Amino acid sequence: MSQIEIAQIIDQIKQEITVDANGQGKASIRATARLADINDAGLLRSLKTAADISHSKLVEKLVRKRFECADILGWSQSGIPDVAVAAILHYYGFEAGKRCSQQARLACEAFESIGVRAWMQDIMGWIKPTTQPQQPPTPTLPPVEQRLHTLVEAMKTLAELTGGRLNPYMEQQVKDYAGNLLAEHNRKMLAPSDERWLGVVNFAESELGKKVPISGSHYRGHLGTWVRTFYPQLGDRQEDRLVNGTQQPVYVYACHDPAVVAGLTKAIEEFFAHPNPAVALKQAGAFSKKAVVTA
Repeated sequence: MSQIEIAQIIDQIKQEITVDANGQGKASIRATARLADINDAGLLRSLKTAADISHSKLVEKLVRKRFECADILGWSQSGIPDVAVAAILHYYGFEAGKRCSQQARLACEAFESIGVRAWMQDIMGWIKPTTQPQQPPTPTLPPVEQRLHTLVEAMKTLAELTGGRLNPYMEQQVKDYAGNLLAEHNRKMLAPSDERWLGVVNFAESELGKKVPISGSHYRGHLGTWVRTFYPQLGDRQEDRLVNGTQQPVYVYACHDPAVVAGLTKAIEEFFAHPNPAVALKQAGAFSKKAVVTA
């Protein structure tokens, strides 16, 4: 018996081998017995002892391989799984005593490099299906109306928890956020515009990443006054906006104009670099009269 003869036997039993869509192979009892060079009726009798209290040594081996007796009994109809075929060949090649066959050993040697499953896949021409990687869905924000509704419900809950006593700065932030949501909704309903008007504090925080404090020598009121005092050429447009919970006139700047953006950036950097902006503003007479809110 040679590997050439094994190849001829494999060609003869090819029609009794199947491979499913997942690549798992099965062989009929006749094909498995032919590979092991044993009588197929004898193999069937041995497998049927899975129904008895006393199992054959072959069934005991299969049970140790985690095969269920109920499944073993069904192999005569459904076919023997590829992993079980390998176990059966090994049994009749090396463990069956006088019933060991040279052909079973040669079959084991033929399959040991790639495995019985890979061999079945190869002779049946099975190709692993290619799967396209699933792209994660692109996150999107809910509609503006839904976000406004969520904000209102959240504020109701927060008011209940705090007894209606909110930090004024937090309250202002929430009102500004609601105003921005409404502005976003309105912009979608109108023709697009390239104009962008921002207060100096808004520009410093959103465009330059600065944290403008609400108190201290570099607080937001001093920043607005700094720009109005030392950079009046950047503009004098005013809009009514919420400031600490009330509508007040606020200076806003044309942040769609590169020259204004450059001027604001320079003014803000100078403000934060100065050791005491309040002193410089006082020397420049910025506090001689009450001015419009500049933040």
